[in-house]
Parts: sequence; structure tokens; C-alpha cells
Amino acid sequence: MSPILARRIILWSALAGLFVSTYLLVIYVSGAPIVCGLLHGCDIVRNSKWAYSFGLPRPLFGVAFYVGIIALLACRALYPRWRVRWLYHLSMLAAVVGFLESAFLVFVQWLDIKAFCIWCLASAVAATIIFIVAWFDRPESMDDQQGFKELKFVFWSFAAALIVGATLIFFMVAPSINGEPERL
Repeated sequence: MSPILARRIILWSALAGLFVSTYLLVIYVSGAPIVCGLLHGCDIVRNSKWAYSFGLPRPLFGVAFYVGIIALLACRALYPRWRVRWLYHLSMLAAVVGFLESAFLVFVQWLDIKAFCIWCLASAVAATIIFIVAWFDRPESMDDQQGFKELKFVFWSFAAALIVGATLIFFMVAPSINGEPERL
């Protein structure tokens, strides 16, 4: 796998993880019912002692992680020759920490909570993909043209994901806030 393809897969996984974490954060903050799917363990997980860390909803840390990954990819494209090795090592560290945190939370759901949240599992899958694919990335310098091409790809991918993700979250959360029954 080429480093460019690896960075694109990392970006798409981070965007998917950002959507999931943002949805969970909106649900945690608003208190709206969660659309859980087949597992029906989302509310059990949300009401557990593990749902908050340091008084903050755990999905906030997921949002920070995925935004950080996206920002690192954008910085590598924006500054294609600036501290390439440093940014690469920082992104690798983030990938490892995100994977370990996700694995830990899956084990907590399995062993302590004894219920699974489909959204948490989706976030764990995104973090795992980032972790695995990050090993195919390389700390290589790009020329300005290639860096600009990468930056455009990051920007347009983020813009598209923002529009689609915000629309989906709106339609998933708005009916429950307005007192209407869930549609999904």
C-alpha cells in the first residue's frame, strides 16, 4: 500500500470516527435517546461509570482524537517539507494511543458493563483501521504541488463529511429533542 493511499484511508476512517464521536457527544450533552440498532446496549453503556472521565463525556475525547488525526494529516499536506518526521511520529503516537483507548473501552464493555454500544464499537473499528493503516505511511517529504493536492483532498473530504455528518446527526437527534418518536 502506498503512503498516499494509507493517509487517505486514515483520513476517511478519522472522518467516520469523528461522525460517530460527534453523534455520541451530542446525545450525551442533550440527553436525547440514542439510536442503538441491534445491540440495545447503548443506554446501558451511556449510564455506566465509564461514560465520563474527569467529569467530561468520553465521546469528547473521541472527537479530540479524530480532529487531531485530521489536523495532523492537514499539517503534513500544508507544510510538506516542514518537520515531516516529527509530524509522522506524532501521528503514529496518536494512532497507538487511540487504538489502545478503544481496545480498553471494548474490553470494559465486555467484562464490566456486559453490554455493547454499536456506536462505541464503530469508533473502535475506525481507531483500529487508523492504527493498522498508519504502519503503511512513511515520513516522506512531498513537493509543494503534491502537498497542495493532498491538502485539497483533506479539505474536500472534510467538507463533504461535515455536510453529510451534520445532516445525519440533525435527522437522528432533532426528532427526539422535539418530543417526536425516533425514526430509526
